[in-house]
Amino acid sequence: MRLVNARELDPIQFEAALRLQQRLDAARDPQLPVTPAGELRATFDDNASDNARHERIVAFADRQAIAIGHVELTFDPANSALAFVELSPVISDASSVLLSELLRQAQSDGRTSVIAWGDYTPDSDAFWTGLGAELRSTDQESDLDMASVDPNLMGRWTDAMPSDINLVYWSGRCPDEHIEALVATANAMNDAPTDDLEIADTVFDAAMLQADFDARDTCGFDYLGILAICADGSAAGATEVLVNRHRPAFSWQWNTVVLPDHRGRGIGRGLKATMWKRLRTEASDVATLRTGNAQSNAAMLAINTEMGYKPSHLMGCWQADATTLESGLSRSKTGGEFAGDQY
Repeated sequence: MRLVNARELDPIQFEAALRLQQRLDAARDPQLPVTPAGELRATFDDNASDNARHERIVAFADRQAIAIGHVELTFDPANSALAFVELSPVISDASSVLLSELLRQAQSDGRTSVIAWGDYTPDSDAFWTGLGAELRSTDQESDLDMASVDPNLMGRWTDAMPSDINLVYWSGRCPDEHIEALVATANAMNDAPTDDLEIADTVFDAAMLQADFDARDTCGFDYLGILAICADGSAAGATEVLVNRHRPAFSWQWNTVVLPDHRGRGIGRGLKATMWKRLRTEASDVATLRTGNAQSNAAMLAINTEMGYKPSHLMGCWQADATTLESGLSRSKTGGEFAGDQY
């Protein structure tokens, strides 16, 4: 088995990685378009979205790509000990070799705690818990068929928006005059449940948000935002969508948040309905919106269900100290479960 940094793949290796990614896509979401070459290349090159450094590694058996590993190292000083990892697919031999390398990179950057993220399946749960990690949180991914949404319901939601709230629309970077209001909504997202994960709140500022807008654009995502503001210019809420330029038919509903003093006034529903109307006119190629919410976030899940979102995948977050995972990998090696050469 050979591991290759995703940024350093030669053309033949990249094509093999693309075939693997597209097979995984087709198996996971047969109704959706698979990842095209341009999107995968942008993903492999990504080094700054989510205000984090990203490293991706492809595992090869002979000339065939068999798995992709990803480690995300946040720039957030409050979470400087954390590394986020993802393995696709979770298969014992390749996953163990990939994880060993991802842990090496994380620990060389001073990370001591690992949150693993991926589809929650019996196999993935057995893999992570077998290494000593604990399932700390589950998220529900849900899909919205844009064409099936009831326009009359959306009209009622927008009509019910409070009269003292104004809406600001933009694409790409948020206008400077509203960036501090958007910062307030980003920090309000810290109210979203994180269940039993050991993770600190991230405190956002304008520079962090603007850097993320630019990184998303580089990766091929058009950022569409709608901000709900009060007469004094302060924030009441916001909703954000990432339109995938590589395959716009499959795009992402990103954050939707209402600040505490304004909850219970219909602003969240109004923002979602307004964004739906905006997408139907400005980004009509968007056929499916995917979003994710902690299973414990009953309020947002209820709004999404009412709008027409259907559950697609259950996601898991497992957490462990890096040394615990290393010990688990050592036990697996001793038991003869995998062997391989790295790089």
